[in-house]
Amino acid sequence: MAKIIVTFNGLVQQEITISKSRLTVGRRPSNDIVIDHLTVSGQHAAIDTSSNGSFVLDLGSTNGTMVNGQPVKKHLLQDDDVIDIGKYKLRFQVEQASKQSFVADSASAATQNERPNAKIKVMNGPNAGKELKLVKPVTTIGSPGTQVVAITQQGQDFVIAQVDGDVSATVNTNSIKNTPHKLKHADMIELSGTKMAVIFY
Repeated sequence: MAKIIVTFNGLVQQEITISKSRLTVGRRPSNDIVIDHLTVSGQHAAIDTSSNGSFVLDLGSTNGTMVNGQPVKKHLLQDDDVIDIGKYKLRFQVEQASKQSFVADSASAATQNERPNAKIKVMNGPNAGKELKLVKPVTTIGSPGTQVVAITQQGQDFVIAQVDGDVSATVNTNSIKNTPHKLKHADMIELSGTKMAVIFY
């Protein structure tokens, strides 16, 4: 399970376990996480959780939402990320047992050992030939505000989804902006003009 720890001036105000697909944050009492402060909008932000991970979304707030000091519209949360909303800090934490199940996706240890190794290889541009092994539960690639994709390990599968940017990233020239794609060997990802081949080994 993942949780959100809300602090103000370093003091813990509340701790919320993420137990549903959307948590809303804001000043109104109807929010899941209520922060009664003038710097916080009525409905300020949301935390959406699915099989692709947990994302924080700014809901058009007046003062904006930041993650680790950077303004965001939509951001894939990693363990220990800090969301700044007004004067409050919301720390995203994945509990240890959950980290394991997230990697294995509730698969048995035997199945986990059979999972293929995967990497992506840059095919063009100044970084041509560089390789990135997909060893983390979630690997993000791209430039925030331009185009960002996340590759998530789900059991034996690797699933790619676009998490930032107005222009669609593609796999084999098909848009993945609104549709996550299960990667296969030799798939070709294109992100901001950079082509990357998927290699299972």
